[in-house]
Amino acid sequence: MPALLWLQEAEVCNQIILVEDVLARLCQNTFPLAQLQARPLPEGVDPLRLEIYLSDQDFEKALEMKREEYERLPGWKQVNLKKAKGLF
Repeated sequence: MPALLWLQEAEVCNQIILVEDVLARLCQNTFPLAQLQARPLPEGVDPLRLEIYLSDQDFEKALEMKREEYERLPGWKQVNLKKAKGLF
């Protein structure tokens, strides 16, 4: 597969994820960190994307960085950080 096609596909995937995040933020409620770390999770919460349900304040407290910084991290670093903080 030519590199250009691979980059275009990656860009499309990133855009799809961003749309999902925006829709989730528009349609969902925020939940306190403790509630997202407990089981069972609230109904409708995506267990693989718990960070999107945190308020900005709880997000910064839990992950020790702003959302914008987190979103710039490679996917594997995001997963490792969420695991370390009990959000995975």
